[in-house]
Amino acid sequence: MTSSLDDQIAQLEQNLKNRKLALKVRSCQVVSTTCDKLSSPTALCFAVGTGFFIGELSDRPQKMESKKQGKSKSGAALKILRIITGVQTAASFAKHL
Repeated sequence: MTSSLDDQIAQLEQNLKNRKLALKVRSCQVVSTTCDKLSSPTALCFAVGTGFFIGELSDRPQKMESKKQGKSKSGAALKILRIITGVQTAASFAKHL
């Protein structure tokens, strides 16, 4: 009688181990798929576009224009660098999900 009960317990423990292993494998697959989809160029472009759209919708007070009439080249370069940094940050964040 005890042998049968021991066998059933052993079988249930093995089933539990198999389910835990299957859960780990599936969770790794989900994380990998999510990272791939979030770091795709389409998703990153969508995130950048959404950020610009929300920035335009938020009515921030405009900066007072300086006495300079022409825009400096360094200002445009800084904006481009900020965009590139934002995309790199989003890609880095997506890899660590």
